Amino acid sequence: MSVQAPEPQTLPTTERPERPDGIVLPDGVAAPPVQPAPPARSRRRLPGRRVLFAGGGVVLLLAIAFGYNTWQTGQMYVSTENAQLTGQMVQVGALNAGKVDAILPNIGAAVHKGDVIAQVVLPSQVGTTQSGQPKVDYLGAGDTRVDVKAPFDGVIVATPSAVGSTVAVGTPIVTMVDPSQLWVNANIEETNITRVKVGQPVTVHVDALGSDVPGKVEVITPATSATFSVIPSSNASGNFTKVTQLVPVRISVSLGNHQPLLGANVAVKIKVAE
Repeated sequence: MSVQAPEPQTLPTTERPERPDGIVLPDGVAAPPVQPAPPARSRRRLPGRRVLFAGGGVVLLLAIAFGYNTWQTGQMYVSTENAQLTGQMVQVGALNAGKVDAILPNIGAAVHKGDVIAQVVLPSQVGTTQSGQPKVDYLGAGDTRVDVKAPFDGVIVATPSAVGSTVAVGTPIVTMVDPSQLWVNANIEETNITRVKVGQPVTVHVDALGSDVPGKVEVITPATSATFSVIPSSNASGNFTKVTQLVPVRISVSLGNHQPLLGANVAVKIKVAE
């Protein structure tokens, strides 16, 4: 009777612990605890296309509105900033030759017609020369004084002569201007002058006042500004550059109680269409 040898028993295989990164650890070494993965960070979203399209649409609408408003203004108005406030200055003097004894009003003072604005002392005859010509001089208290009166209501803007100066007949002593007879001299480009007509209403912005005053087209000069130049331009040379000419337009304006400032810059808008 045969005896069978017992089959060898297979011992259970002890699995070696592994690290989370796949490296097998030696026996007796415990695997480190697995750390939970950090939460994913949420990315900030950039403005979407809808927001960009909406913003671009607003900008486009504003540009269209601005362009239309500019076009409409150009159709209804002829505008220029090449304009100044001016008036007719009158120089007042004596009808007799003499010496200026007094200038009564100060520059900027308002005077009325008939007011005495200066006094001129006339020389007296004190003898004759060897040739028989009269010899004149100033005696003082015995000299004759002549009053220079204001020819109209106005404002004193200058005193060309000083007290003590000798003046001839008609030499200016005081310069006046009538504040009710002021106007704007606007230079309009020749390409727009056909749209301007006498009687059209005008909005005049006076820089010195910081406000608008009403005006009206009074005169359109039938010549360009270059015509009145001391040295008119000449196009006789071969190198010719075309330059847009300017036409002076006179615009009546009323400043009310405001002090006139001759030569002040103004901007005009002439309404040429309804």
